[in-house]
Amino acid sequence: MALIDANAAARAVVQGLLQAEGADVLALSSGEEALQALAGSWRADVVLVSRHLPDMGALELLRRLRLLPGCAMLPVVLITGDDDEPLRLSALEGGFTEVLVRAAPEQLAPHLRALLRRQADLQRARILLVEDSPAVAAATAEVLAPLGMEVEHALQAHEALERLQHQPYDLLIVDVVLPGALTGLGLLSALRSRRDDLAELPVLAYSSYDERVRRVEMLRRGANDYLTKPIDADELRARVTNLVRYWRLLQQVRRQHAQLAHQAVTDALTGVYNRHLLDEMGPRLVRRAGRGGEPLTVMMLDLDHFKDVNDRHGHERGDQVLQALAQRLRDHVRADDLLVRHGGEEFALLMPRLGADAAWAQAERLRQAVAQQPLAGLALTASLGVCVWQPEAPQPACAAEQAAEGLRHLLRQADQCLYQAKRQGRNRCEMVVVTAWP
Repeated sequence: MALIDANAAARAVVQGLLQAEGADVLALSSGEEALQALAGSWRADVVLVSRHLPDMGALELLRRLRLLPGCAMLPVVLITGDDDEPLRLSALEGGFTEVLVRAAPEQLAPHLRALLRRQADLQRARILLVEDSPAVAAATAEVLAPLGMEVEHALQAHEALERLQHQPYDLLIVDVVLPGALTGLGLLSALRSRRDDLAELPVLAYSSYDERVRRVEMLRRGANDYLTKPIDADELRARVTNLVRYWRLLQQVRRQHAQLAHQAVTDALTGVYNRHLLDEMGPRLVRRAGRGGEPLTVMMLDLDHFKDVNDRHGHERGDQVLQALAQRLRDHVRADDLLVRHGGEEFALLMPRLGADAAWAQAERLRQAVAQQPLAGLALTASLGVCVWQPEAPQPACAAEQAAEGLRHLLRQADQCLYQAKRQGRNRCEMVVVTAWP
């Protein structure tokens, strides 16, 4: 990484922040020094330049830098002390990759850290190049070498499809004309017809034929971009960088979406599902049990005298008890059982294909699992109410609202059994079996 700043003190601060993040920094004080260093053997993956230099303007340095071999796609970041939106837009319009505002170290450090992380992500990118000419493939890989990306080569489309199904890639570069039964067009169609994340993998298509119809067809089939041979090195690197960034951003959005979706249906304290998921999945389990004529068991479990735990030991200890209880229950339920924190110290369990005898045995196992070992250092017990729905015969399909009302009825039945267990002295199970549509 190259850092160009005439102010020795400011340069030292930024250099220290970068080195703290593990970056190898070449610190320079003028534009000419930077141009000489980058024109020589020294290679940078990012250039940070101060707005004010003693021998030239930052824009002049950027213009001359872009003319150096291998620097046309080099990320160049402007560092300025002016937090001015028109200046930022002008710098981006002039060709700077990014603009960072010089600030206190604790404010600048996160921006530098994010910059280094994004650049490292690009360098770790994996590209699959599908080209039947080894010579062209080698030349293409050489052009992409300055980006620091890993380029793998496949001679035929069917080989590429096999690799894509078993290894992760960030970009597919494919020649339109390939030998064999599967052409470049066929590979693209096969990729876009998939029903998994691979269907959205970015594709850069290229060909020796500069025909409008061929370009349109590749784009129609789902290519993200198109190039014509012979390929301009700088243009190839620019398009590859943009597509890889697009893919990484899409992956980040997917991860964030999955995280938000998980948080939306997960109880923050215990890590088990919450009532939102119960409302979503519960009616489906009711409908499935009805269609198949299979039993569905609903359990309600409640810690005995939990209020005393909070009163005597505090709410923090109470939270620890609930966390320990949730883990204890997870250890004793099946993979396809639905465990939900229903509220407070009460947990609901939906257990598909669990008949009356097995349900009673499971309820007793759960009761004993709580009573036989302390929870967060406290000896406690639990009471359980069990409702087993055993349809006498497969039920006709029902609407979602009917299934939701059926679930609510089963939960009420289990809750009544739970209160009966409480009235009978606690630390016990009570069960009811229903056969009619709930």
